[in-house]
Amino acid sequence: MNILIIGCGQLGSQLANLLDAQNHDIAIIGPKQNLINNLNENFSGILVPGNQLDVETIKSAGVENCDCTICVTESDNKNIMLAQLIKSKFNLSNIIVRILDPIKCEIYSQMGYNTISPTVLAFESIYAKIFEINAPKYVDLGKSTMKIKTVPFEKWMKNKTFLDVEYLNSSKLLGFLNENDELNLFSNENNREIQKSDRLIYVSMN
Repeated sequence: MNILIIGCGQLGSQLANLLDAQNHDIAIIGPKQNLINNLNENFSGILVPGNQLDVETIKSAGVENCDCTICVTESDNKNIMLAQLIKSKFNLSNIIVRILDPIKCEIYSQMGYNTISPTVLAFESIYAKIFEINAPKYVDLGKSTMKIKTVPFEKWMKNKTFLDVEYLNSSKLLGFLNENDELNLFSNENNREIQKSDRLIYVSMN
């Protein structure tokens, strides 16, 4: 698939690295320093530094030929503006919008936008922990499906860091829930030894 990702923070870069490793054609727009710092050295996609709300920047990233566009900047409002801009200027509909605010997420979902709220996903993970429900969750991403699985601490993880277990079979570590049930996205910067209270969250694409 040809996929455009707008936003190169923790989530955008994780998606870009994972999808690139799965041989999708990826273009990503973000601040130059983020593109340098957050993407793997062997990332083979197109890097587009510049203003994420600029029509010409978006066009130069090949949006018109994309099968899917993913808006995951640091701001809910910016992501919503991007989705509206891309839909109106380029007449595209397969746009995935990350919205932290569950209320806004529901409103724009009812307006026909393909929205995803990490806040809701975190709630579901915490709820599952309370009742010890470890069944995988599935989230549609364009024409693909993301499988999210929560893995509790296991003996083989002792003395290992998150970086040591970044990959588990065909899944990649997205983040973890700590002892306070706080969701933390995984990055090299917050790498540490895994604790017994941690619950690791892995993602894979079907």
